[in-house]
Amino acid sequence: MKLTRKALGLLADEHGTVRKDWGGRVSVALVYPNTYAVGMSNLGFQTIYRHLNAIPDVVCERVFLPDPEDIDELRRTRSAPCSLESQRPLGDFHMVAFSVTYEGDYVNVLRILGFGGIPLRASERRPWDPLILMGGVCAFSNPEPIAPFMDFIVVGEGEELVVELMAAYRDGYRDRAGFLTALTGLSGVYVPERYEVSYAADGTIGEVKALGGAPAIVTKRRLRDVDAFETIAAIKTRGAEYGHMALLEVGKGCGRGCRFCLEGQVYRPVRHRSVDALRRTVAEFARQGETRIGLVGACVSDYPWIGELLKVVAEHGMELSISSLRADSLTADLAGALARGGHRTLTVAPEAGTERLRRAIRKAITDDQIMEACDLVRACGIPNFKCYFMLGQPTESAEDVEAIPRLAQRMLARLRVLDPAGRPFGRLTLSISSFVPKPWTPFQWAPFDGVESLRQKLDIVKRGVRGLPTVRVLHENPREAALQALLARGDRRVADFLEAAARADGDWRRALREWDGDPEHYTTRARATDERLPWDHFDVGVRKAGLVREWGRTLGGASAADTP
Repeated sequence: MKLTRKALGLLADEHGTVRKDWGGRVSVALVYPNTYAVGMSNLGFQTIYRHLNAIPDVVCERVFLPDPEDIDELRRTRSAPCSLESQRPLGDFHMVAFSVTYEGDYVNVLRILGFGGIPLRASERRPWDPLILMGGVCAFSNPEPIAPFMDFIVVGEGEELVVELMAAYRDGYRDRAGFLTALTGLSGVYVPERYEVSYAADGTIGEVKALGGAPAIVTKRRLRDVDAFETIAAIKTRGAEYGHMALLEVGKGCGRGCRFCLEGQVYRPVRHRSVDALRRTVAEFARQGETRIGLVGACVSDYPWIGELLKVVAEHGMELSISSLRADSLTADLAGALARGGHRTLTVAPEAGTERLRRAIRKAITDDQIMEACDLVRACGIPNFKCYFMLGQPTESAEDVEAIPRLAQRMLARLRVLDPAGRPFGRLTLSISSFVPKPWTPFQWAPFDGVESLRQKLDIVKRGVRGLPTVRVLHENPREAALQALLARGDRRVADFLEAAARADGDWRRALREWDGDPEHYTTRARATDERLPWDHFDVGVRKAGLVREWGRTLGGASAADTP
């Protein structure tokens, strides 16, 4: 069969794949709701795969969203998505666990269940259907739009929790209802059917009532000792975006407190891995013959012992890669190490064109620091420079938007100066995204800017750089951002839209036209700070009073020097 041959081809190109006999073991299909290339580039997905397979009486195999051409083959042959390792269909597993990092993949979750012949709604599942669960960042930011489709949701960092879940299943599973009842007593597990949501006359959340002994507040699990768990890529494959390097997480969280950033809030407190722990992992990578290491984290250049870690990497003769850096923590040593590692592009994220707006979003990078980063790029001979910007942020003015191409012009002038070796500069890339208000951030009460407004602002940026040589603008479609805003701040009523989109084969635009809900209720509507939000029955370690204070400081023009 064509699909089986393709799966075997992917497996043949992998190193580190785990194959286990199914006899007497709890079977888990770990599903990344996107394609193989995207899923295998996700470090969290790979980490959970490794930890599940480390449990002796568990077998974990991977499933991905079929490529577009393979979906037609599934339909033609009336087949179901199968695991890579043994080509077993989803229905054969005890559990189907989705790892969801992006809200845009919610529709793919439902499409995969539909392809597998599993009822989409948890309330419609039969005794023989697998248990359906979800983990990942979306599971503890706001899982409510997808909650009706989940038997249970893992809220938080799963390295320890998966061991407890597997033990609970092995020791206590008799039937679906009894098992879910038992899970309500396990910290970090959310059973949606045990929560009844009511709505006020104005469409806002009225009350969330816990039923059957479920806790009123679901508390996120977090690792106490990050050194006890390596977060590394378990499987190497050329089919992944970062498959040519060994990935290593240096820690969890970021202490900067940017007001727009979900990751900087929900992974608090910041927990850095020790240099000794990272040294052991780097040494093991070197022993395995790895030549290139990719450091992963919310802000790798802020790692307190980055200089010492660079020496460790150099001592083992490995090249270094980092995806994005803070302009104000970039050093000559770090830029030099990246250049020696073959980096062709250095990336920073100013996020805004003016210092005023950067202070408002609490990302206090100055124009001078951006220019100093340009100088380091040229001095080290890295030929390309990339900058991330966001449009539609709270307090943004026309001046802030127009400042982006002006800043690009100044950067280009700095970058086009010949480096010490006389090499010309390559390309300056402006990557423009649309701001989406996220839960658990001070901006969770802000309105989404709207598709038409964002299009106009994009046009201003593109026109502003049109005459600049070697400058290109990359951007997403504002409609995609509007979808993300709907899913990021939606409640359980949005589940009807998701189900319609899945049944329309992923055509969410068509589903949105047919849905009888009001998207603007979730997107462009501003919220009062005393409104009950869909995620308020979770505790992810973020104090609401602190978010309210930071939101007020934004609107009042307070500087980023204010402490959270």
